[in-house]
Amino acid sequence: MRRRLFYAAAALALAALLLWVAQSEIVLVTAEDNGEFATSSYVLAEDDFQHPRLRLLRARERLDELIGGTPRQFEAAVRLRAWTHRQWAPGTEFHYPPWDAVEILDLARRHDNRGFCAQYAVVFLQACQAMGIHARYVDLPGHFVVAIWSDDFDRWVLMDPMQDLHYEREGAPLRGRDLYRAFQLHDPAGIQQVDSAGHRRDVTLDDLSHFRLYSIDTAANQLSEPVQVRINGAWTTLRHADDYLAYPRVGHDQLVIESEFLAWRTADAAESFPERPESVDADDFRYAMNQTIILLANARLSRQILKVALLRQNSPTFARFQVRSEASPDWVPSPGDTVKWVLHPGKNEIQARIETRDGWKGPSSTLRLYYKPRLVPFLPHLPGYVYRVVAQPAS
Repeated sequence: MRRRLFYAAAALALAALLLWVAQSEIVLVTAEDNGEFATSSYVLAEDDFQHPRLRLLRARERLDELIGGTPRQFEAAVRLRAWTHRQWAPGTEFHYPPWDAVEILDLARRHDNRGFCAQYAVVFLQACQAMGIHARYVDLPGHFVVAIWSDDFDRWVLMDPMQDLHYEREGAPLRGRDLYRAFQLHDPAGIQQVDSAGHRRDVTLDDLSHFRLYSIDTAANQLSEPVQVRINGAWTTLRHADDYLAYPRVGHDQLVIESEFLAWRTADAAESFPERPESVDADDFRYAMNQTIILLANARLSRQILKVALLRQNSPTFARFQVRSEASPDWVPSPGDTVKWVLHPGKNEIQARIETRDGWKGPSSTLRLYYKPRLVPFLPHLPGYVYRVVAQPAS
């Protein structure tokens, strides 16, 4: 009798468990491919992209027409780079103007004051800012270039506006640290220079000699905070002058530029930038922008609805989120930072990304899960449960 009672109780408990499983909504989170939280030791100082000088540059130079119709942000940056390259032929003796693209262009056109790599970099960087593209200066031995943040490739990409080129390996545009590493390892194999017309050329180790040292400027706000310069031993702020002849003369005056540079240096590097702070933390140079984090707002599920929270990271020109899922395969604006996600039985996926004020789309993040609904709709509804099967760390 006891054995029969035991088996009856066990069967009843098993039936109750099966009923509970059958009538419970269960979500298994199977994968996350998220953006990342900013962990650098600094904040990139940028001019407001609505700065009057940037608005003037955008309107006067018709930059909207220049990049109009480009399907990707990266292609827009290449067009801006090619435009910068065409504005003047480089010179070696000229009056060094403030870091102001409009002033540099005016002096080149009106007075044949033809700057060198730094002036190309300033015009290109501020043209990017005027069009809502983040950029930073890169200082190399004997050369000054720019890196743009590419939402398309989720990385900083080095661009040389004076020579109108960037570098690629296996179709992917390269960062400054990639080129630094290639030089340090004596491994230029597979790296190509690519110009705005799409012409490609395999590089040699000598082509990468500028990258034996690599340093970024953590300031890209020289319109609001003009650079400090040392002219013939005396420090001053480089500001606008009514007469361009008052600017230091390259080729005659001794000129040193002061800015917030941060150098990257690996342990096996033989050289270093003198008196510059160094970092071996890749996050200082990665400095990911326009990142989206998708999180479950809570662990509760009710009648096929799961609440998802969207977080933005390092996106100073954020306008709104865009989302898409199986129910809405096209990207649509999110009404807010929280989304009510209606699940269907089986595999579900939701993606989200940032849209900036200028319409650029940040890298997308993805959350995948498996949803089991209650088995019998007309029986009592039990609470839903969320479990994690695979949790992938932020990329």
